[in-house]
Amino acid sequence: MKAMGIRSAVKILGVLLAGLATLLPAQAATPVPSGKWSFVFNDKRGHEDRPVRVYTYRPRQCDSTCPMLFVLHGMKRNASAYRDYWELAADRHGFLVIAPEFAERQWPKAASYNLGDVAGNPNREQWAYSVIEHLFDEMRDGQKDYRIFGHSAGAQFVHRMLFLLPQNRASAAIVANAGWYMMPEWRADKTPARWPYSFVESPAGEAELRGALARKVYVLLGETDTKTDAPDLDRSEGAMKQGAQRVERGENFFGAASGAAAALGVKLGWELSYVPGVGHEGAKMSRAAADIAWGKKQ
Repeated sequence: MKAMGIRSAVKILGVLLAGLATLLPAQAATPVPSGKWSFVFNDKRGHEDRPVRVYTYRPRQCDSTCPMLFVLHGMKRNASAYRDYWELAADRHGFLVIAPEFAERQWPKAASYNLGDVAGNPNREQWAYSVIEHLFDEMRDGQKDYRIFGHSAGAQFVHRMLFLLPQNRASAAIVANAGWYMMPEWRADKTPARWPYSFVESPAGEAELRGALARKVYVLLGETDTKTDAPDLDRSEGAMKQGAQRVERGENFFGAASGAAAALGVKLGWELSYVPGVGHEGAKMSRAAADIAWGKKQ
């Protein structure tokens, strides 16, 4: 009887400890060290064969528990530069900068980066978008959520991630100067556009759109990002139907989101903002994004 009593007590203690563990803040497997740093992240929950180098910055006044910002680079895949663009803002507002680099060799072309490697892959854990969530779990030290910024190709990444990965833990997203969009239209009879230009025939539908429209999203446009002959401007038929240049496409994207919110009875949580005198410039757009997103009470 005594042995049975001891075994029962041990079992009860185990259950209590397990319950207590769920209440404690998550401890970082890879905490963000002070200053600038980088490491290679091997995503064991996704594509472990596609390592991602991650560039970080932690201000002096912060420890590893400060708020966290993910920064998504453009088509040049220059994550270290984008990390540096946010250094002064991190010092001013007190947050950690996490800039993963989706190198061309491991994540080739727009299909693997901008479009998340979604096509033909039903395993969401292997999508590029899931790397952000997996990396957050690797590096968070008690944080329950994060903010995310993307410029150009990175802006394409960010807004599609919001739509296609609805369980993401982003508390705010900044979509800056995207070249073209996954338009917020889910009804096949309302548009000829199909994925990746709309929700139609994509892995997301009305429910995912409802959730995304209610979230805090900043659509940020450089006022002079209006070149119709820019060499890196997508001129596919689907993109051209969204507008002749990036500002026009961004305005049409926001307008479509407003219309979708009205049709679905959702209070739109998005804002449209312009950066005067700025074109397709990652550094300047980053500075403006910091003032808009971090300068406002969330």
